Amino acid sequence: MTATRLTAAGRRASIIVAARGVFARYGLEGARTQQIARAAGVSEALLFRHFLTKTHIYRAVLRSIITEQNAFLRKTALTEPSTRGLLLVIHQLLANALEGDRADNAEGMRMVVGSLAGDGHYARLIYRRALRLSMPTLERALAAARAEGGVVGTPLSSANAGALLEHVATMILMARCHPRSAVPYDDARLLSDGILFCGRGLGIAEPRIMAYLDEITKSA
Repeated sequence: MTATRLTAAGRRASIIVAARGVFARYGLEGARTQQIARAAGVSEALLFRHFLTKTHIYRAVLRSIITEQNAFLRKTALTEPSTRGLLLVIHQLLANALEGDRADNAEGMRMVVGSLAGDGHYARLIYRRALRLSMPTLERALAAARAEGGVVGTPLSSANAGALLEHVATMILMARCHPRSAVPYDDARLLSDGILFCGRGLGIAEPRIMAYLDEITKSA
């Protein structure tokens, strides 16, 4: 059986996919072009026929991650500016995180965490972009929830609220990107406890959170 030969565009795309895993593990500074070539199943010479330098590969990887970030932000967008809308977003973030390495944004978040342990450049780009795109909607939702009595207590900075929600989801996702979770969670209660924890953190009134949890339990 004759092997299918990739087009130039197909080969370039396969290199980007392979490079994502290498950059996710080693970061920009630690990654080596030999590692990327090996992961892509090509020679280093062929690698440089498609990309002039390692930095060019990294930029291509960033573009692919940004495309995925856009898709993920659309998927987890607030359906309505309300208390229930906030709880639904928390639910979506945590449900995605529970998927571990099967999550839509797992590889991208590996790169974020690797960047945080390194020079932080990539993480700054991703976090600033995500917050810039999501803040207006989150601010409207928090204001609407407070107006309807669903959010009580001392208001949080919306930027901090958005970032803190993301941090919780990211750590759960990263812990579960292994055959066995790196954190000994009580898995049977992790989703409901996560929603309760994050909802309380945002100041969502306890009866509203419990009503939402009861709703999703009945619909499961």
